[in-house]
Amino acid sequence: MLGHTLARHRDDRVVAVDANIGDHTLTSRIKPESPETLSSLLAGLEQVSGYLTMRGYTSRTSTGLEVIGADTDAGAEQRLADRTLFSDHRLGQAVHLLDRHYKLAVIDPAAALAARVLPYADQLVLVVPASEEASEAVAMTYEWLDGHGCADLRRRAVMVVNGVSRRSMADVEQAEAVARGRCRAIVRVPWEDDLAPDGSDVVDPAQLRAAGRRAYLALAGVVVAGFAAQSVRVSEEELASDPPGTRIGER
Repeated sequence: MLGHTLARHRDDRVVAVDANIGDHTLTSRIKPESPETLSSLLAGLEQVSGYLTMRGYTSRTSTGLEVIGADTDAGAEQRLADRTLFSDHRLGQAVHLLDRHYKLAVIDPAAALAARVLPYADQLVLVVPASEEASEAVAMTYEWLDGHGCADLRRRAVMVVNGVSRRSMADVEQAEAVARGRCRAIVRVPWEDDLAPDGSDVVDPAQLRAAGRRAYLALAGVVVAGFAAQSVRVSEEELASDPPGTRIGER
């Protein structure tokens, strides 16, 4: 939904990479145009010579979002564990390829890939369900990130509490209490029947209730603001590294 919202409201190319496995992935909620998947892209990286070739690996939705589909067949988990196909080198090549052809890339990784794509992440969107397990999940995730050298990413992360309803407010507030002060922002997303595992086969973002559309628009705004803040910080660091007497633009 973040990818759909960014694509709908921006003129840039936006791609979502479904690097997950299982029945309820993003790929299962769109009309596929291409039979290609993330693993076939990794296998064919050397043949991608430009955007038109890249486009053959994606399915374009009504919002303009392009999706690189997940492997959902019986051999998906085995391919994911293949360190030749899913090597760190090939994953890095794929990320650089996305950077070349898309302004924004949203990646939803399987648990086995999460740690290996973190080095390429500009920011994290951490999603927790509005349930009694949410607070423990938040605490464990933050502890894991800090323990793996990702404290800065954790501080700049956006936490999304998904499926918020009146019945879940106590659990939501408890999860937010754990996250408050440890991430950059918290966004609540209301429950949507269409987005539930047994909801609509193909999700049409325009059919969501107004509250849901507003929540995803707020999330997109928070994410984009994070990119702007990063750009300012990088510029300040570069300026501070100039030798004394250097004027802006001399380099």
